[in-house]
Amino acid sequence: MIFDVIIRDGQVVDGTGGPRFRKDVGLRGDTIAAVGDLSGAQAAKVVDAQGRVVSPGFIDMHNHFDQTILLYPAAQSALGQGITTAVTGQCGFSTAPLNEHYTACFWEWNWWDRVAPRKYYQEVVAELAKVKSAAKEVDGLDLNWSTFGQWIRRVEEARPGVNLVPLVGHSTVRTAVMGADYCRTATAAEVACMQRLVAEAMDDGAFGISNGMDYAPNAYCSPEESYALIGAAAGKGGFFSTHWRRTGLRQGFGNAGLVNGLKEAIDIAQKTGAKTQIAHLSPGYLISPSPTPRLATVAAEETLAVLDEAIKAGVDLAFDVIPNHLTGGVIHARHIAAALTPWFKEAGSLERFGQSLAAPDLRSEIRDYILSGKWYGLNPILQPGWAGTIVVGNTSVKEYAGKSIAELAASAGQHPLDTLMDVIVKDPHATRAEPSAQPDELKRVFYGHPLATVGIDTFLVDHTAGSSVPPYYLPNPNSFGGMARFIKLYAVGMLGLEEGIRRLTGLPAARLGLGDRGIIAEGKKADLVVFCPETVQDKATSEEPRQYPEGFAWVFVNGRAAMENGTLAPAGSGRVLPRQA
Repeated sequence: MIFDVIIRDGQVVDGTGGPRFRKDVGLRGDTIAAVGDLSGAQAAKVVDAQGRVVSPGFIDMHNHFDQTILLYPAAQSALGQGITTAVTGQCGFSTAPLNEHYTACFWEWNWWDRVAPRKYYQEVVAELAKVKSAAKEVDGLDLNWSTFGQWIRRVEEARPGVNLVPLVGHSTVRTAVMGADYCRTATAAEVACMQRLVAEAMDDGAFGISNGMDYAPNAYCSPEESYALIGAAAGKGGFFSTHWRRTGLRQGFGNAGLVNGLKEAIDIAQKTGAKTQIAHLSPGYLISPSPTPRLATVAAEETLAVLDEAIKAGVDLAFDVIPNHLTGGVIHARHIAAALTPWFKEAGSLERFGQSLAAPDLRSEIRDYILSGKWYGLNPILQPGWAGTIVVGNTSVKEYAGKSIAELAASAGQHPLDTLMDVIVKDPHATRAEPSAQPDELKRVFYGHPLATVGIDTFLVDHTAGSSVPPYYLPNPNSFGGMARFIKLYAVGMLGLEEGIRRLTGLPAARLGLGDRGIIAEGKKADLVVFCPETVQDKATSEEPRQYPEGFAWVFVNGRAAMENGTLAPAGSGRVLPRQA
């Protein structure tokens, strides 16, 4: 027998949850051609997997890779942690359809203020012509598509490093129809136009639809609009991923939904019949000032009870969870100064911000604004324990290092906001470290549920990615290490490796209807990861998140090596996957 690749002598964890077994895996083209004793066979490439695990490629159930795939087509940050397939177009944001306006999705950090400048809250919709000009000038990105199908063709021409399962976003569709006039209920004619755009996207290759009920423009939609658009996708066999209403619009107090927002998402699933994924599940209950481990566990269990009740009633539901670092989310601000982003941006640099905070009237303005609850990013009313979560990392002021703002304030006998500003004055470059002990009771409860999968909720980036303008955003640490964190803490550390790998492979493939992926068996597509679970280690930190994890040796995407002996070697062998009957 002759193969293109033979992976020899590995411990195969096949994605079904069954016990591992020692076998060889032979690949021909993009397919697993044999699993067994291939000691007498030959291959152009032979991989020695002795002492390592061979698993299906990881399926990331929630991310925003579509937003930056044309900037980073090699998909280094995904491949470096074993991701071979990604469900994109999440939280109501997709790259198409485009009309006369564009909906921002946070990756536009270097140039968004050119097209829609704001001091406090970002305006998420801008004129497409201005956006095209800025994206081309700053990032070299040509936004030369309008329809979902045209965008798919652009991606395929770019030869992506990973497989994409793209969703069309409710917010993006709403912008295409309503433009900048989105802070209202849509008319019947506008809803009908949105339905047509969703149907066209589905026909062009969208896998389903997503919404983002905490974000404009989606947050302004009526229930009837939700039923119409999600129903249009479901009617064509589409999958529905919902960023349910938790915080409400992230301005001031917002309009928090929490468990009622979760029930709203379930209502949409019931009325449309859509197969539904609850995105990045978190507790449906707010505990103030901060929960004890026992209370956090109860909140998680009560949240799962709502889902279980719906599943028992016949709603087709599952969910994903972010293997959090300090925060979830797509971006990360490492400087302490970023806690006061509106005024940091206004100053224009770290040095000038530190200097300006010496002004008593500016400090008073900031203090009054924040204590009134107007700034969502640091809201003492909603987050009374905020000062304990901000820990000083690298700093030129020795006595600050490793201490939280709460600790420093108590020592100084002053309000934590004054302490925060003092830290920035004395060292504007001070960074934010992760708290030494991060409780993960919530994660353990959520991942303990049999329908829990994993979504890292980040963009595709590389080790150079970052914003050149205040607040100098960096990629979230999960961009590089989320899957490694899951394997170490929740697969090896809780579920057992076989079940943990099933949550990354066989289970998400089954939920998505990807019958040819997610399991190691003859005839399946050759998306594979070779790694050593005992040495897998997330290296990304709050202070430097752009670090690849340890422990991964080989990654194959559709039969072609994208990592060889621990070195990334992207082959551009990913695909935009079609829906399967």
